[in-house]
Amino acid sequence: MGHGRRCSCGGALRSSTERVAVALARSRVEVAVDVPAWRCGGCGGVHVDPPILRRCHLAAGCRFADAGVGTGEAVRHMRKALGLRAADLARLLDVTPETISHWETDRCVPNRSAFVALAAMVQDALDDRTITRDRLDALARERAWPRTLVVRLR
Repeated sequence: MGHGRRCSCGGALRSSTERVAVALARSRVEVAVDVPAWRCGGCGGVHVDPPILRRCHLAAGCRFADAGVGTGEAVRHMRKALGLRAADLARLLDVTPETISHWETDRCVPNRSAFVALAAMVQDALDDRTITRDRLDALARERAWPRTLVVRLR
């Protein structure tokens, strides 16, 4: 996406680096992430491409987790950054959708191990991996375990 990009106001968009702030209102925590963006020379508006914005939200989720911000707002932010519905996250974490709702609305404190699993999924997504999610998905599937597992070292 190069020259010739236009804003909805008709102004020319120029490549820039912008600071995007992601805030958790109830926790009073904010994370600022510098991202590549487009600034309009006409109206001054800032445009961030959706994949970059998604990565910004994933990075913010990682920073919340690294800082120990295990609040319901942080859980909601990370779930949405992953593009998961509450019911899908509940299935992966082996809890009810109501439990996810209670966490996200601060009616109860999120379970630490579930929060760490969620944070690992966010880190994986930021690193373009799905290791944690794949493992949780395998555990969530109801099936018989094999009697023998074969491991081959390379």
